[in-house]
Parts: sequence; structure tokens; C-alpha cells
Amino acid sequence: MKILLAVLFLSLGGRLTAAEPLFETSCLFALTPKNKPNYRIPSIIQAPDGDILVICERRNDGPGDIGNHDIVMKRSTDKGKTWSDEITILDDENRVCTDITVGLDRGTKKLWLFFLKDKKQYAHLTSTDNGLSWQGPVVIHEQVIKPEWQTLQGKGDDGEPRGNPKSHAVQWEKGWVQRYGCGPGNAMIQLKSGRLLVPGRHREDVGKGRLRSFAHCFYSDDHGATWHLGGTIGIHTSECQFLELTNGDVRVISRNESSEDAPDNLRHLTAISKDGGITWSNLHRLEELITPRCHGPVERFDAKTLLFSSPASPFRQKEHPYGRYNLTIRLSHDDGETWTAGKTIWPHPGSYSDIVVLDDKTIGYIYERADKGSTHYWDELHFARFNLDWLTNGKALPP
Repeated sequence: MKILLAVLFLSLGGRLTAAEPLFETSCLFALTPKNKPNYRIPSIIQAPDGDILVICERRNDGPGDIGNHDIVMKRSTDKGKTWSDEITILDDENRVCTDITVGLDRGTKKLWLFFLKDKKQYAHLTSTDNGLSWQGPVVIHEQVIKPEWQTLQGKGDDGEPRGNPKSHAVQWEKGWVQRYGCGPGNAMIQLKSGRLLVPGRHREDVGKGRLRSFAHCFYSDDHGATWHLGGTIGIHTSECQFLELTNGDVRVISRNESSEDAPDNLRHLTAISKDGGITWSNLHRLEELITPRCHGPVERFDAKTLLFSSPASPFRQKEHPYGRYNLTIRLSHDDGETWTAGKTIWPHPGSYSDIVVLDDKTIGYIYERADKGSTHYWDELHFARFNLDWLTNGKALPP
């Protein structure tokens, strides 16, 4: 009997059950005339009742990073087969609502939505009814920054504001050189201790008025009643997400802002915290995670498998002047120290994405994309749902 079971096990590729590969995708936020409004920087999360929520920026003035941005959502009650109409969560007049970062407190079943109010203040919204209604916004800015960050002076790699001096972007940037941010994506994690940990970023003067990007974190040990500033991660880190490792450490995977490595030698950066985000060490490149300068989400599938997504496009080309194309999902079987070559989700222009592992062990994926031949990676947001058998082409995972 034992021999018979072993033969059956091997015939199924090392698994006792086999699943059919699943992949389905649909357009969630379509291209609009003149890209107004434009939908960008998506987050995806499964609410406690099982509904899937996709939350993003509605950029009413078009694709630019500065302008009249609202926070909007669509909801699915059937694993992404159908979606609600667009729902406005927050319309903060003509201010910039940006860097949407979501997460779930497993103990209280409360959904958290962090964002930058006018791109200058950390704030949050919360929901206790699976995202049907939202409370806030509550500004927590003074709790999660250092005062000297507010008075930063200097010049970054990108120089001074450019463009029409009367434009909203130039007026907004006048006298303001700091660059706060959080997440983005499904990026607030809850550690086994109960701590809520949120990724953020800021600029610092590294000497002679030269400003560089640094990621940091903030946390709460009382279910969000109070928030505290955690550790700064390292130079050239930026948009990032966290992951609690099997040994209790926390790994960060970050966009790389290094001007020395740009544009064609960039890799995502990683570091480790052994104290829940208070300090960070061992900042280094993950050589498999080739990338343009772009965000990439990370998510745990199970105890031995991690997922990571970003444009796997190391070179800028004539047809891809921004370098953002070939959206790829990779796997890691060693808590994120090394990564597979992965599988392409969309080979044409694509940029920001986000991942959620659903309660049926399928994977929900939201991603920015444009049609083949376009240079606009920001045109549409598409939703995909697939399983691990599709992602691995049916091959068994390492034991």
C-alpha cells in the first residue's frame, strides 16, 4: 500500500491533488477620452466578508502625479467575475490624494487605508463594515515623521520643478522639496505580535544640499489608536512593501532610486529588520529582480512560497521610452532571498500592480497596462485571477 501511494504521489508531480490551470482577466478601469480621468496606483485587498476591493487614484486632471486626485473603489462579490460601479471613497476638493496603502487588522476586522493628504501629510481612513463605509480622514502626520523632515532644503536628482510656471504642479511644488509617500498597494502588514506596520518614505540631505530618497516605516501596537515612527531603511529606497518571514524577521522589498544604476542597471533593494521595524540592516540588491525605476508588490502565498510582481524590463527601448513593460510575477522559496525567472502577465507597456492571495488560494492581481504599440503604460487598470498551477505551468514546487 505504501508503494502504491508513493507511485500515485509521483504520478501527480509530487502533489496529492492536482488542479487545472486557471487564468482570467478583465478591464476594470478603461481608457477615457484624453485620459481624463486617469486611474492609477492600484491597491487590492480581500475584505473580511470575502469581497475583493480594488482601490485607486482617480486623477481628474490626467495622468500627472500632481492635481485633483480622488480615492475611488470597485467591489466584487464573486471573485472578480463582476464588479460594482465606481464608488468614491474620498473627494478632498482639488487636493492630491495619493499613495493609497491598504491593510487589514485581523484581530479587529478593521480595514485601513493610508494615503498622503495633498501629498504632504500622512492620513488614514478606516472601515469596520468591509469597506461599505469609511471613517476619516484622520491626519497622523506629526506622529510618524521627524520634525526636521518638514524643513528640508536642497536639490534632488530631478532638479527644480519644470513646465508652465502657472500650472498646478509647479505651484504645488513651489518651496516644497520633501517627498513623502507610503506603500503603495496592499502594504500594511500585521505581525504575529499584533503590530501593524506601514511602509513610508521621505527625502534626506546626504551632504552639500543633495537630497536622496529613504524608505522608513511607522507602526502601532494598540490597533491604530496611536502611531509611532519606526526605522529608516537606507539610501535610494523608496516605494516598498513588507513581509514577515518564517523566523519572525521582516523583509522589505523596495523600488531603487539610485541615479548611478539608472536607467539600465537597476534592481529592487531589500533589507531585514529583526525587531519589528525599529532598525534595519543588510541593505542590498536582489539581482534577479531586474526593473526600471518602478514599484513592485510582494505577497506571501503560503509558508514556503512568496510572490513578487514588477516590470521585468532592464532596458529602455525606442518603443518603451519609460522602460516599463513585461509585467512579470516571480516566486521565491527561501523567504525572498532568491527569485525565479517568473511568468509574464502582460508583455506590453505595464507599470504598477498589486497582489492579494484569496481565501480559495487563487491569486487576485490588479495592474496598469496599455495596448501593444502604446508608450502610455498608465492607460487602463485590469484585474486578473489565476492559480499557482497556471503560474508554475503545472510543475511541482520544491519540497
